[in-house]
Amino acid sequence: MSNSARVHLGHVSLEVSDLERSQKFYDAFLSTLGFRRIPHTTSLWVGYRKGRTRIWLTEERPRRAVRKAPRIPTKSGADWVSDHIGFAVPSVRALAGLERELRKKRFKPFYGLDRQRIDGFAGAPKRSYYVSHAWCDPDNNVLELYTNVEGPSR
Repeated sequence: MSNSARVHLGHVSLEVSDLERSQKFYDAFLSTLGFRRIPHTTSLWVGYRKGRTRIWLTEERPRRAVRKAPRIPTKSGADWVSDHIGFAVPSVRALAGLERELRKKRFKPFYGLDRQRIDGFAGAPKRSYYVSHAWCDPDNNVLELYTNVEGPSR
C-alpha cells in the first residue's frame, strides 16, 4: 500500500464570530449527521468528530464583521458556493431523510434540492448528476449535503 492510500481528510477548521452561538448551531446540525462534540476544557475552540474526521471551530480574535461566502448563480437557479464543507451521503433517499430531520430542527436551507448534471466531472460516471442541499451557519459558512447519481441511459 502506498503512503498516499493512507491519506484521508483529517480535519476542517472554521473561524467563527461567536463561539457559543456557533456551538449551539453545530451541536444540533452535526449531531444529525452522526458527529459528536469532543469534550474539552477551554473556551478557545470546540471540536466535533465522526470516525477519523474532525471539525474545529475557533473564535475570531479580534472579532470582525460577519463575512459572506461568494455566490455564483447556476443553471438551476441555486447559487454555487466556492467556500463550504461538503458532506457526502450515500443516496438521494438518505439526502432527503437528513433534509427532513434538519427541517424538523428548524434549520432554514440556504438552497433546497439542486440537481446539476456533471457528466464525468472529477471521475463521476457519464450521465451522472450531483444532487445537493445546503445550509448556512451563523457566520454564513455553508454546509452542503450531497450525493452523485447516474441519470437514465439514452
